[in-house]
Amino acid sequence: MFFNLFNFDPKPFAEGFLPEKDGHKIYFVQYGNPNGIPVLSFHGGPGGSSRVKYAKLFDLKKYRFIQFDQRGCGMSEYADLCAHNTTENLIDDAKRLLEFLNIKTPIIVHGCSWGSTMALLFAEAYPKMVQKIIVHSVFLARPHDADWVNKDSERFYPDLWQQMRQKIDNKNVLKEYTKLLFSTNKTDNLQALSYLGSYEHKLGQLAPEFEEFTEIDESFLKSSRVYFHYVGHNFFITDNQILDNIAKIKDIPCLIVHNRMDFCCPVEQAWNLHQVMPNSVLKINAGYGHSSPQLMDVVKRKLKEFL
Repeated sequence: MFFNLFNFDPKPFAEGFLPEKDGHKIYFVQYGNPNGIPVLSFHGGPGGSSRVKYAKLFDLKKYRFIQFDQRGCGMSEYADLCAHNTTENLIDDAKRLLEFLNIKTPIIVHGCSWGSTMALLFAEAYPKMVQKIIVHSVFLARPHDADWVNKDSERFYPDLWQQMRQKIDNKNVLKEYTKLLFSTNKTDNLQALSYLGSYEHKLGQLAPEFEEFTEIDESFLKSSRVYFHYVGHNFFITDNQILDNIAKIKDIPCLIVHNRMDFCCPVEQAWNLHQVMPNSVLKINAGYGHSSPQLMDVVKRKLKEFL
């Protein structure tokens, strides 16, 4: 199973772009059976991109797996990275994609991390279009969920926070590094990427160290700008939007999988979701990391049982 999941990449049967809207052209890709049960997958981030590893979770002889790169992400094209780039826009793009592909039957929505946020929000926006929900490494995008990464996790990494503060003369970490990230000065960009831009990737490590970058990785810069654009606007949703609207989807069967020791998205979020969804199945995996190979193996196994 480990070999099949992580070392064999299926080939897409179709890919392309949605017609331009708001200065954005959305890239999409499809795997599996063109006549199979449609699965719409939302990638992580904000600022991530489509990953073939998620297609490999499903039986591609039976399912039609569809991914798209959200606005400003991956292979999607844009006139202005952050203009018309909100959660509402992303939900609209997902619906437009289904219409473009002429998919009229209820779909399965899937997502990991920020992808789980988007899958749940899409289901709440269009519950009649969704037959099942599959989420792992759940992120509910409430203020205190974001605060865990951008503030509260300092309790475990005070040394890293001290380094970040020293580099900006003890100013507000999130505010100051966001300014550096969006600066037109490449030296500022490098400092932002080397420290706060890299911080989330250090969570869960036992001996993390910052590395000062000397060259700009344009893909990393773009994804980081999208991420902090969303963070700075509270992910463009109300404080408890997903759980406040859960009645719209509470009867939809839902699979939830989460690592016990997820330092990016504490498992409380998966637990809170499970408590208000009576048709949900929760698997708390005895593992660590946000999206580890071990977790993906568990997701694949539980998904097969669920479906």
